[in-house]
Amino acid sequence: MNGVNENTTEVIGQGCKTQGSRLGLVRDLFIFWFVIFLVVLCWTNNILVTAILIAAYGVRYYFWPNKEDHVLYIGGAILGPIAEVIATKVGIWQYTLPTFLNIPLWLPFAWGLAAVLIIRIALAFARK
Repeated sequence: MNGVNENTTEVIGQGCKTQGSRLGLVRDLFIFWFVIFLVVLCWTNNILVTAILIAAYGVRYYFWPNKEDHVLYIGGAILGPIAEVIATKVGIWQYTLPTFLNIPLWLPFAWGLAAVLIIRIALAFARK
């Protein structure tokens, strides 16, 4: 009887994990596309775009906290802009409204949020 109960509990637990990862996937895809939509609407205002990106990460972390996200966010916020500064410095591309080092103020925050969302979305697909 214990074997049956353990197997049943295991199957139910896997169902909950699958449902949770699906909801997480939908949530993170929604955040991704909603933030892109807002950034496209407000791209000419560097301060507003920066505030949107900071708020998006803050809201996501407040409601769905995961301490690993801070490491991903900071890593993305540091490494992404380094590559961007190098690329803009050598002339591969340029930004319309740069504020420092040939990049916009909001870019580190975009890289940080993107790092978190890319990892979380990829992990949700991998768990299916």
